[in-house]
Amino acid sequence: MKDVLDIAIVGVGGIGSNLASLIVPSLSQGDLSQRFSKININLYDSDEVEEENIFHQRFNQSNIGETKVLATKKNLSSFEHDKLEIVPHGKDVREKEDIEDNDLIVVCVDSSDARIVVHSTNSKWLDLRCRGDNFMSIDYTTKKNIIKSITDIDQKPGSCQYEGALESGNIQFGFMYAASFGAQWVIQNLRGENEGNNVLMPYPRSESITFGTLGNFEKEEGS
Repeated sequence: MKDVLDIAIVGVGGIGSNLASLIVPSLSQGDLSQRFSKININLYDSDEVEEENIFHQRFNQSNIGETKVLATKKNLSSFEHDKLEIVPHGKDVREKEDIEDNDLIVVCVDSSDARIVVHSTNSKWLDLRCRGDNFMSIDYTTKKNIIKSITDIDQKPGSCQYEGALESGNIQFGFMYAASFGAQWVIQNLRGENEGNNVLMPYPRSESITFGTLGNFEKEEGS
């Protein structure tokens, strides 16, 4: 078991800001977090909060113009203590050296560059993606040919909301589904650090809030 645990959230938008708002309070108390001398929540994002963000991301009017990582730290600072710290990194992940010191990494940004870098690390990682009311999760246990087939290096970044959704009020909540999955994945991995292989992990899969489970992704043997 590690003494100090580093958890990375790459991208603090629709998925990432809500993921942080779930795991930081849950790790601020209870026996699970007390098993480590310290837990660092490392946030990576170069963007600033814009007015359109506050309708589906975990920000408010007072955060507009602040960097997303600093706004997230400020909004959740009441949960920090000597054993739990939120560490803002106002940059995007583009090199392995940016991220490889983390034990658990959750990719919450629609960036092929960041995904490919994270996939190349030896850390335990989870890659969350969403569009509308759909979400997809793959992690370090997923078969490599599947990871490669759905990770297009030339894919253009996109929003979790369909075009016009914010203006019409037709916000879709796949990003919250993804954030909840990510929070459970983090907690179960923390349990695994202490309890070994007897912890059940969320299964990598694709889901729709409207239609349910669309399919599970095969894992590598022994995972």
